[in-house]
Formats: sequence, C-alpha cells, structure tokens
Amino acid sequence: MESGEIAQHVAVQAFNLLGYEPTRERLSYSILATAWRTGFPKTSPEVGAEYDNPWARVPIQYHLEEAILFRFWAMQAEVKYGYLSKIMRMVEDEWSLSVKAAAIQPIHILRAMTMLLMDRAQKRAAAVNSPGTLTSEQVTETYNKHVLEYEALVSAAVQDETPIPTENLQLGLSRNHAWTRLLVFGSNNLLSTLGLEPQVTPVASIMLELATWQTQTGLFEAIRKLP
Repeated sequence: MESGEIAQHVAVQAFNLLGYEPTRERLSYSILATAWRTGFPKTSPEVGAEYDNPWARVPIQYHLEEAILFRFWAMQAEVKYGYLSKIMRMVEDEWSLSVKAAAIQPIHILRAMTMLLMDRAQKRAAAVNSPGTLTSEQVTETYNKHVLEYEALVSAAVQDETPIPTENLQLGLSRNHAWTRLLVFGSNNLLSTLGLEPQVTPVASIMLELATWQTQTGLFEAIRKLP
C-alpha cells in the first residue's frame, strides 16, 4: 500500500474515533443533535414523510462545516494529547499497515483528513437525508475561507494553560480565553449554515456554543484516556 493510501486509512480512523462517522446513530451525538436536546430550534418540512426528521432541513453545508471543525479538533488533540500519533500506532498494530516504514507523520494525516472533507460531509448528509450537493470547488473555497483563522485559534488554544474565566451574567462561552474562542468560531460557522430566523438567532447561538463545548469536552476526555 502506498504511503498516501496508508495516510488516508489513518485519517478515516481519526474521524471515526472523533465520532464523525457517516451513520444515523453517530449523528445523534453530533453537535447539532446535542443542541436539539437542549431546545435548539428545529425546522422541519410542513408535510410529508420527512416531517419527523429535523435533518431534512439541515443543508449539506452544515455537515461540511462540522467536518472542518473536527479536522481542526484533531489538530488540537494531537498537540494536547498526541491523538493522531495514537491513531497511527493503533493502525500499525491492528491493521498491520507500515505507518512507520512509510515515514508518515501527523501532518500527513491532517492533510489526508482535509482531502476527506467532501466525502465525509456527503456521507453524513446522506445518512440522515440532509439536502444539497457539494462540489470540490465549494469545499476548497469553504476550507480556505476558514483555515488561517482555525490554525491561529488552535495555536493559541494549545498554548493557553490559564483557567477559562467565568464572568458575571455570562451568556454562552467566554470570549476572553483562547480555548473557548476556538469553540465560538466553530459554532458560528455551523450556525451560519442553518438559516435561522433573526429573532431566534441570539439564543440559538448560545445554545449551539454550549453544545459545541459539550461535544468537544466529551471527545477530548475520551482521547486523553487512549493508550
């Protein structure tokens, strides 16, 4: 197997172990589904068989933004907990793929995850009948629009060891800590795809921020415990 294929295999596992799998079951633990359980507004078709499926009005662009966020969480988790390095060792041991011999490094896995963004988003959308299509140009444009900000926020977050502040009458996540600024940025990108009415957007924004924080907290706690 060529090194590029090995890197892609590791990248698939890196997405999977973050819970970003293209199944309806895993989507029930997605950021948006987590927010729905706290009362985040759903928009469903007025009539038809899909009425009880809130994903039927969530565009595929949401799934792309979530894939991009998870890609950068993988980057953050590698610096904090050696996440990608752990996945590389697991693939070497369990699938007998020559990760070390191919001289694959975490940066190669991140590049492979970037190459998988379109595939993952399309499959996640298909699993729950979310509408829309993606082109490779749209994926590249969306990724390029965010990449520099995400990289800067991840870099700041992994260097900031101070406690996250809790302010009086605080709504949503703090804007005064690098870790939560990354979460807010990702949450805002997700929210921008949902087309909510202006009157519900302020409260919905807070709810989605908290769901983003809750999702990452659970994932990172699990990652920290990986051997």
